[in-house]
Parts: sequence; structure tokens; C-alpha cells
Amino acid sequence: MTWEDEGDLDPVYYQELIDSPEPREFRTAPAAVHEIHVNLTLGTMDFAEFAAAASAERDQVLRPF
Repeated sequence: MTWEDEGDLDPVYYQELIDSPEPREFRTAPAAVHEIHVNLTLGTMDFAEFAAAASAERDQVLRPF
């Protein structure tokens, strides 16, 4: 699919989403703090991955995996 295929999409809006900075904060349940700390320390996940996972949740709160 290309932009030309989708005439009803607003390319300016989607470009703003693409250009927007990565989240700098997210909310987490207390039970997930240890998991976040360990993964950041070991380097198996980075902050942006946790923020993206929290953003994907319905209530925007990261819970233990």
C-alpha cells in the first residue's frame, strides 16, 4: 500500500505522527517496575520499547508481561 493508493488519508497528519518524538514517560503498575529495571539494566529492552508497550494498552498503563 502506498500513499497514492489511499486517497482518503491525510498525509500531513500521518507525517506528523511519523515525525513526532518518542514518548519520554509512561505509567506502570508497581508489579512491573522490577521487570523494567532488569531489562533496562541488561539491555534486553530499551525505554522506547516499554513506552510503546504502555501506549498500546487501553488504559496506557504498562503491566507485567
